[in-house]
Amino acid sequence: MIPRVPRGFVFFLAGVLAASSCRSTGSDSEAQDPKKKPPLTSKDLHELIEQGNVRPVEEVKPGPEWQDPQAQAERDALAAAEKRIADVSASKPPEAGPPPSQPAAEIPSVEEENPYLLFGKRIQVYPESGLIMKPYPLRAGTGKTLTELLKNYGNFPLWEPGGEAQHKDQVRMELVERWDQELFSDMRMNVPIEDKVLPVADWLIVVTGVERMKEVESFINIFAASVPQIEIEAKIVEVLVTDSIDLGVRPVDAQTPIFGFPDESFVKSFNFNLPNSAGAINSFLTLGGVQDGFAFNAVLQALATYENVSIVSSPKIAVREGVRAQFVNIQSIPSLNVTGISGDGKYTSAVKYEDVGIKLYVIPRVVGTQTVGLNIDIEASSIAGNAVTFTTQSTGALGETQTITNPIISKRAAQTVVYLEPGQAVILGGLVSERTVDGENKVPILGDIPVLGYLFKSTKKRKEKANVLFFIRPRILQGSDLNREF
Repeated sequence: MIPRVPRGFVFFLAGVLAASSCRSTGSDSEAQDPKKKPPLTSKDLHELIEQGNVRPVEEVKPGPEWQDPQAQAERDALAAAEKRIADVSASKPPEAGPPPSQPAAEIPSVEEENPYLLFGKRIQVYPESGLIMKPYPLRAGTGKTLTELLKNYGNFPLWEPGGEAQHKDQVRMELVERWDQELFSDMRMNVPIEDKVLPVADWLIVVTGVERMKEVESFINIFAASVPQIEIEAKIVEVLVTDSIDLGVRPVDAQTPIFGFPDESFVKSFNFNLPNSAGAINSFLTLGGVQDGFAFNAVLQALATYENVSIVSSPKIAVREGVRAQFVNIQSIPSLNVTGISGDGKYTSAVKYEDVGIKLYVIPRVVGTQTVGLNIDIEASSIAGNAVTFTTQSTGALGETQTITNPIISKRAAQTVVYLEPGQAVILGGLVSERTVDGENKVPILGDIPVLGYLFKSTKKRKEKANVLFFIRPRILQGSDLNREF
């Protein structure tokens, strides 16, 4: 196979050979002819071309033996691609547009926003002037202050009556105080009472254009609508520990006395019944004996109890900043309040109720942007016992005595102010109360005998210990909290 030689190299080699042949021919002619011929000028070359004696040299195309099939395939593919591009360009319609001699039409502006979508349906639109009227309800008593803030810090051009017609860039404001009012009456009263008028809201009426209304509404939202809401989550743990021991003595049965004497004795029997609080099911020891006609039959009772009660409540409430939130878990205990006594020993009294249980009061405040200040007041109360508050004795033949007892209520309270960062919680404890109750029932004189006296008395000792813990965690509610699922 003959190797392929580049075409440029062939032309270069032909030129070199032609130049060498011309150089050798000239040297021979100069050696043979002493007369040197002048070289051809451009004028002589033009004359030869006109006479037809000079013809352009045609490019010699390489034969089949010099062609590369791969290069030819690439050239064919390139030519086909150029043809397709030319066909697509020829078939594409010209772009539509205005004639060069006419000016281009102006691009239409975007349609203005719908004011009802921006400001709600409670607005009045004036299409001729481009003004919008919207009333803003505010808390009763705050409308005057907010109006002054709008005038001083809103940086709005205000419209004053009596001048030119209002432009949509100007703001007109009018305050109507105590516009919203409610009639309140107590429906639980049997006797109808006069209704009370309670002010609910002040109304601020604003008239301006769309863009200014956006600015006014944003300003009002900062002071009136964006009041922080705080969620107070509390956990109240009440632990009550009770430890008691109860000892008693009772007869074996109703027919058999504890002490029985012989028939010829002056005293036939001696009996008493001082059981413990659990009754007959807690028999500890049965004693019995007969000696010279003297009989002893008794049942000794003993009962020890231990109780550990834990009460956990987890209330949660959302409250506005500066408003009191309260958690109450109480029980109302009745008591008698003596108001007067007559000469014959009769008295008049009234029933009053005391609240016993857990009370928690919290007032949150936002300090800065994330810190929450809590003003906390807690109280825990319980019944500590009963006390005699009044005793009367009638003047009748029997001389009856009447005793009035009322419950003794113990209270434990604490107050504090704390500042918490997001995620922090405060724990309040130390509200511990300890109560010990000793009770004793005995036969006089006999119950005081050492050791042997336990056969003639019953005792009860009860020790109670209560502890209350408060866990409080605040959280500022954000806008995303409104979409949370319950």
